[in-house]
Amino acid sequence: MNCLYFLFFMRYSVYENIRKIRELKNLTREYVAAELKMSTSGYGKIERGDVDLTVSKLIEISKVLEVSIEFIFKFDVSIFFSETR
Repeated sequence: MNCLYFLFFMRYSVYENIRKIRELKNLTREYVAAELKMSTSGYGKIERGDVDLTVSKLIEISKVLEVSIEFIFKFDVSIFFSETR
């Protein structure tokens, strides 16, 4: 895997993971945006990956979602829905 592809994939998955974690915690975009002191549309841009995410904003989001930054990077939704056999 080349470096550019890896960076693109990591960037996309972080935004996607933020959305998935928020949804699993049954939090609304409006709630998270209010906690971050930003507009709902501004927060929506973060979840869609339309804006660059700063480290400080990622830290704030992790606090609102009550997860570590590492968890956001490594989150795999299939873990939550896999069946034990």
